[in-house]
Parts: sequence; structure tokens; C-alpha cells
Amino acid sequence: MNTLKISLILLFVVACSAVQESGKVRETLDIKSEVDLFLSTQDPDVETQVLKRLQSGQIQHETIKSILRARARKNPGPVGLQKNLQITHNGKNYPYALFLPEPSGSDEKIPLVVILHGLGGSGANTIPAWVERLNKKVAVLCPTYPMGAWWARPAEEMVLRLIDQVREKYNIDSDRVFLAGLSNGAIGAYMIGMFYPDRFAGLIPIAGSITPRYMHFLVNLRNTPIYMIQGAHDPIFPIQLSRRIHKILSDMKYPVRYREHGERGTAHGGHFLPESEVPAMVEWIGKQKRQLNPDVVRMTREGNHLGAIHWARLIQGQNLALLELPGPESPNPVKRDGKIATLFATRKGQNQFEVMGQHIIKYDLYFNSETIDFDKPVTITTQKLQIHGSTLIPGEKKTSYKKKVEKDLAVLLYGYKNFRDPNRLYDARVSILLESTLV
Repeated sequence: MNTLKISLILLFVVACSAVQESGKVRETLDIKSEVDLFLSTQDPDVETQVLKRLQSGQIQHETIKSILRARARKNPGPVGLQKNLQITHNGKNYPYALFLPEPSGSDEKIPLVVILHGLGGSGANTIPAWVERLNKKVAVLCPTYPMGAWWARPAEEMVLRLIDQVREKYNIDSDRVFLAGLSNGAIGAYMIGMFYPDRFAGLIPIAGSITPRYMHFLVNLRNTPIYMIQGAHDPIFPIQLSRRIHKILSDMKYPVRYREHGERGTAHGGHFLPESEVPAMVEWIGKQKRQLNPDVVRMTREGNHLGAIHWARLIQGQNLALLELPGPESPNPVKRDGKIATLFATRKGQNQFEVMGQHIIKYDLYFNSETIDFDKPVTITTQKLQIHGSTLIPGEKKTSYKKKVEKDLAVLLYGYKNFRDPNRLYDARVSILLESTLV
């Protein structure tokens, strides 16, 4: 009997020790430090180790999300105008100017307007007028790039990195970031805005346009408002190009506002921003906010731009073109003729998604608790999309996926590490590899 009691006591002590030890493991896992380590490291092995520790600790997605959102709460930063700042990208230094308004006294985040200068301009020369135009109430960011060649890939990458850096450092509202530009800067606003439309609350191209070859990518602006200002007497950018862009966007019933003025400047005819146009533009900026998780995502893609737009991403297409315009830092970019892929993704109802496309081999859809019910199966259908003139003709609909979607911490953490955007957090991803290409 005594032996039995002793055995039971020993068993109880061992069990308690195990519970204490298990509790100690949970207590010693500093979740915030693990998340910080994941976001700061460039070592894939360290990323994998952090993920394993978080997964073995059964850390909930909402816990991670609250940590990621808390990282976004920043101090307002130094108030006023700073003209001599620099960002280092790909081993090169690029100057930029930044204005931060007086804090409102609350924790409210501030909008950010990014302006791309024209040929011969600079961020330092561009920013003062825009600070005044925007009534010193929003943050203003003006980068500088050689010759204002914002269409070049190095310029595009630098601008996006600079925006992310400013958003991370200061109290910027990620849902109210605008991209504007004049002349060459307008080309950049179109190009960067069309390829990365979900990063912006609105685009403001002024006295500039794009050629018909790049108008295919206007499809991407389904959920991104655009405010166009163009002079009828602009001697540099023919008014017909802006009118054509406006017609394309209007015919698709996209959120576009077009302002065509008849003023003539003393130096460049109608190639400038009339101050008479500023009040309406500023009023429009004040009313815009980025749309999160829209029901419909539309995209056209070429091989150099296969990133996600909102919750959909084209991963692989058939013989895609590589379109890239030369710039001072990339005078001979690798270019290739080929196809343009089209992907339309629609949320039809709870956990029901339809994808139509052309020249698609593989695509991803991203999900979070705002877009699906994780306790129920998700159905994804795919169908070929044929375009005859201006008419879209969908082909046979096939079920590509029908089961529950599992949350994945890797999707959540890598997604935030990519975009550093607290309002763009997805819990899961479904990859669809088609049996045959949609051609």
C-alpha cells in the first residue's frame, strides 16, 4: 500500500513538473521579439526557425496581427520641411524632400501625397508649392530621380521603397497614400499606379500621359480612383492621349475624374498645373480612401510585374511579354515581345470565388477572416476569357478548388514583410495550377 502511495505521489510530482515546464516554454516564448526577429532578418533559415517556434507554440493569427498593427503606431515625427534627405537603394543614394504637418493633437494618422517631378526638376524644388497647395495639412513626399525618368524599373523600385520607409517611420495612414506627378512625373504616376494600384488611395497625373501600348494596364485601376488634369493646348503631350485614357476608364465605369483646362502658360503653353485647378483637386484628395478587399479585382500583367493586386496574384502566364522602358540607370533593359495576361477575380458570395482569364498558367488567391469563413469550404471556379472587340465571352466554368482553407502563419508574416502594411494582412493562400493554359 505504501509503495502504491509513493508511486502515485511520484507520478503526480512528475506530471506537475511537466505542466510547469510546458507553461515555462509558453512563457519564455516572447512572441513580439520573435515577430521582430522575423521582420528584421534577411536569413531564410532564421525566418524558418521563427515560424517553427511560433507554430509549435500554437500562436493565434489574431495575436500576431495585433503585434503587427501595434508596430504601425508611430510618433508624428519632426514637423515641417526637410529638403536634404537621402534614401539608399541598390547601393545608390537618391535625394528626397519631406514635409510633415503639425500634429492634430489626436492619434489620427495623416495622409501622404507623393509627387514625382518633371524633366529638369527635383524633389527639393517641387515640394514648397505642393505644401502650400495642400494647406500644410498632409504629409508631402518628393523624391528626385535623374531626368525624371520615373517609368524606369530602378525609379519604380526606389519610389515604392521610399514610400514604405516613410510609412514605417512616421504616423502615415496606409489607406490614404496618393501618387501624383507632372509631365514626366505624370507618366510615372500612371505606370507605377497601374502596376501597383492597391498601394494607393488615388492617382493624380498632371500634364502627362502614356502611349497606347501601355493603356492595356488601365484595367488594373478598377478600385483605384484617378484624377486627371490636362491642358487642351499642351504642346508636349497631345490632348488626344488623355482624352483616350479618360474614355477607356469611363467606358469601364472606373472611378475617374477628368479636368481639361484651356489655360496657356508663358513658358510651356498648356503644359502646367493651373492654380485654378488646385482647390477641386485638394477637395477630391480629402474624400478618397483606399478600398480594402474589394469584391472584384481585375488585372492585366506582363512578365516584369506579377505582384499581387489586393487578394489576387498572377504567378505564371503563357509566353508573357517583358515590357520595360529605358532610363538613365537602365539604358538597355531586357525586353521581349509576347502576350499580356488578363485575370478577373470576383467574390460572388460567402466563400464563393470566380476567376476568368487569358494566358494564365498559375494564380494565387489570398484570404482573411474579413473575406471568408474559415469553418466552411471555399469554392473557386476558373474559366477561359475570350475578348472579341469590346465584348468579353467567358468559356466553360471548371471547379478548381472546393474545401476548407487552412490558416498559415507564413502567409501572414511574409505578406507583412513584403508590404509593411498593417491594413493588408492575409491569413491564407490558395494556389491554383491549371491543367491547361487559359489561352
